[in-house]
Amino acid sequence: MNNENNNSNLTKRVIVGIIAIPLLLLLIYAGGKYFTGFLLLVEIICLYEFLNMFGNKNFYPLKIFTIIFSVIIYFAIFSNLIAPIPTITIFFVFIFTIEIFRTDKLNPLNPFLSFAGIFYVTVPAILLALIRSNGEQEAGFYRILMIFILIWLCDTFAYFGGKLFGKNKLTDISPGKTVEGSVTGFLFAVISGIVMHFIFQNHISFKDGLIVGLIIGIFGQTGDLLESSLKRFCDIKDSSNIIPGHGGMLDRFDSLLFVSPLIYIYFFYIKSFI
Repeated sequence: MNNENNNSNLTKRVIVGIIAIPLLLLLIYAGGKYFTGFLLLVEIICLYEFLNMFGNKNFYPLKIFTIIFSVIIYFAIFSNLIAPIPTITIFFVFIFTIEIFRTDKLNPLNPFLSFAGIFYVTVPAILLALIRSNGEQEAGFYRILMIFILIWLCDTFAYFGGKLFGKNKLTDISPGKTVEGSVTGFLFAVISGIVMHFIFQNHISFKDGLIVGLIIGIFGQTGDLLESSLKRFCDIKDSSNIIPGHGGMLDRFDSLLFVSPLIYIYFFYIKSFI
């Protein structure tokens, strides 16, 4: 029975991959409003999943209100019509005010989860869109392409490295992960970043490939473990079942969201100094 379920999940994952990967590459290449709109959709779904998963622990943040404000914040960044800092401040005040007057599922910690969701999901999605849109168009394309490829390779080789060589458990958060698998994922992320420099020499520098590989090799896996710890706390297996064979959107984008602020800081604040 387990083998049948595993085979069924594998088939679903392959079918989803065949459809999703070319579409994702097309959106990355198109950039502009297409990639930004895609990330907005991802952000909305991931934020909903994040806020929804705490129901098992009797936390009920105001999901729709939080998502509406997250969209407003998103548009505030990409337009000159709304200032983002005042928008976040207003959200902070409103979310606590509304919570106080709730007659059902009142909990003073609910607003903190809403605020955490904005910084855990919305802000990283915005920064990822800015990596694609800021600077030269070609540079943004190759940077995002590198990030997605390295995260996929890190996850893939961490999985197979654990299957082939895994003996020592990495953490109690995710019992299936091993030290050997984690090291394998890290090494392939770094090596692949360097290889991408040699494939796209005119667009990805050796320094960029190395540093982005290091960030993803370390913190991409940290992001995966963070989401695993949240699911473990909430007693759920997946953030949702929206993607056949893969679970939820947050399950697929946890590493990407976690590393995007660090990569943004590197490209736009640190890169010119090293």
